[in-house]
Amino acid sequence: MKLKYKLNTVNFFINMLMKRFITFLVFVFILTGLFAQNSRNDNRSSNQNTSGNQYGWMKIDNDASLGSNVPASGNENVSYNSTSEGINVTISSGTNKVKLYALTGQLLSNGDLSPGHYFTPARRGIYFLKINTRTYKVICK
Repeated sequence: MKLKYKLNTVNFFINMLMKRFITFLVFVFILTGLFAQNSRNDNRSSNQNTSGNQYGWMKIDNDASLGSNVPASGNENVSYNSTSEGINVTISSGTNKVKLYALTGQLLSNGDLSPGHYFTPARRGIYFLKINTRTYKVICK
């Protein structure tokens, strides 16, 4: 009888420790995710475009690094491509509303872009590039 009581007591403590350990792991996982999002040093979280022009898009002069651009179907005056550093957009004429979204739907970059070559940094992953009214899937490898 004493042995059965001791085994039940040991099982109770093991179950209690396992539940606490699993709760602790879930808590650490949640905290890690929160700190990973906040410590990215990305200034993209506030999507306020005070100048109304090129939030997140840098105009570049050298087009040698652009590689082969994909024409945006339906937007013949716009083409784009992705590199390991980010996404390039080339606009040949007119002003176009260009927005870049993360897979989660977060707006990363936006602007009313005039003719030229533009770049926005992006990590590896899948993005959605919206040019005027059409949306394109862009993969950064």
